[in-house]
Amino acid sequence: MSIEESIRMHSFFSDISTAHMSSLASHAQHLTVEADNFIFREGEYADAFYLITYGKVSLELSTAHRGRIIIQTIGEDDVLGISWLFPPYRWRFDARTLTLTRLIRIDAAQMRRMCDEDNAFGYKVISKLASIVMRRLQAVRLQLLEMEEM
Repeated sequence: MSIEESIRMHSFFSDISTAHMSSLASHAQHLTVEADNFIFREGEYADAFYLITYGKVSLELSTAHRGRIIIQTIGEDDVLGISWLFPPYRWRFDARTLTLTRLIRIDAAQMRRMCDEDNAFGYKVISKLASIVMRRLQAVRLQLLEMEEM
């Protein structure tokens, strides 16, 4: 399957125009990561936006007192990585594969350029990402409540 077809099949970009699809595809690549490997680590430069097409990924924090804490587990047809959108473009969590995981890696600088150049496209992307941010905040909230009960 071509990278363009793979992007079109992902729900995040299901309603994107052909012109945007071609541009995204030219700055994207398929990526396969074995289980128990980090896709990125907190503090590293956030240079990509990922579409998960298969597998499971945990979003984690390292703490001095509790070790690694899984904030949320995400999987097929979800989006990984939001920090690429906000300066200073550093990952806020670790992303570790729980199973063999297949992703589409899209260049972050290209995504920002496309959002800047086409306000309608940018609004659509930001709106979808805002929904994801809300879900992730809820996951953190629930995780904090669980920790409080321990």
